[in-house]
Amino acid sequence: MSHQQINPFTPTFGSIPLQMAGRGKIITDILNGLDNGPGDPNRASIFVGARGSGKTVLLAKIAEEASANGWISVNVNAVPDMLDEILIQVRDNAKEFLTPESLSYITSISLPGVSVSRSMNQSERKTTWRSDMTMVLKELNKQGTGLLITVDEVNVRVEEMRSLIVNFQHFIRERRDIALIMAGLPHKVSSLLRDDSISFLRRAFQHNLEPIEETEVRFSLKKTTESAGRSIESDALDLASKSTKGFPFMIQLIGYHMWRQRQESEIISSEDVVEGIHLARNDLERMIFETTYRELSEKDLAFLSAMLCDSGSDYSTISDICKRMDISSKYAGIYRKRLIEQGIIGSRGHGKVAFELPMFKDYLRNRVGVVLADLERL
Repeated sequence: MSHQQINPFTPTFGSIPLQMAGRGKIITDILNGLDNGPGDPNRASIFVGARGSGKTVLLAKIAEEASANGWISVNVNAVPDMLDEILIQVRDNAKEFLTPESLSYITSISLPGVSVSRSMNQSERKTTWRSDMTMVLKELNKQGTGLLITVDEVNVRVEEMRSLIVNFQHFIRERRDIALIMAGLPHKVSSLLRDDSISFLRRAFQHNLEPIEETEVRFSLKKTTESAGRSIESDALDLASKSTKGFPFMIQLIGYHMWRQRQESEIISSEDVVEGIHLARNDLERMIFETTYRELSEKDLAFLSAMLCDSGSDYSTISDICKRMDISSKYAGIYRKRLIEQGIIGSRGHGKVAFELPMFKDYLRNRVGVVLADLERL
């Protein structure tokens, strides 16, 4: 190669990859829902997945596609002041569609003659968020334009998160052209859905972001590499694809590091991939697994450690875990539920569980320093 090519892989949270693997059907369903008009159930959707499963990227991709199709997209995290941020983004992104009235805030109302004062200064606002948004939505919908709101890292403890959902329900009843797409960690979404004040949300479409099929991973790695002017050996591509375990963040990490090994070469070799995998795993542990590990309680960790005994099996039984921990099945059920909601383990049928978070089992074994002989004495 005459010069160093720019690395086409993007292991940065929220950065849309050149080739997005495995989420085509979800994207198509939601975009079709936007086209289908008010009332389509895809217009209220939630993405559920562990860290690194591609939730934020998926939100960004859908927002990008919706904007290209003429929608106004606003994107926020579930944090205090998120409602004001939504309104600010709408007014900024949709200036050409809005009248001066929609861009201003009511600051005072005089009675009985009813004179209304307006200002462009948000700090002087006297109206509610819902009334401001209703005016904006009316203007947008008159112009044949819809509004897509994406919310990342949902959190029921944020009061404005609940307020947004309640108001969204009203907008749906009023047949406004609006969609709300959210994403969050499994236990955060579960907490949100358990809140009775927003039970409407339980009817939203939930998409659990499962690991991506290896054939799609292979295609994505190959196409991304070739799009930037290099190729990859077939054996190297097989190794890289298998090593991602279908984990979207790992696809970008391995791709990024294998690309960096010998950038003067036009072909990425198996040696490049082996080194790339090693570096990617180090990054994955530092960026994903260590945070997950720190959030585990002592009993969570004991439950997972008891599962490590079953290295020769695809799953662990609750009865075996109970014996190893010397606890009742009812007590084990509490931690089973907690760990499932955190996306660390998953059910494999009645009384069976397995590690769900790719490669976390190996990380945990190394981190806690547990060997099978020790586990058998639990």
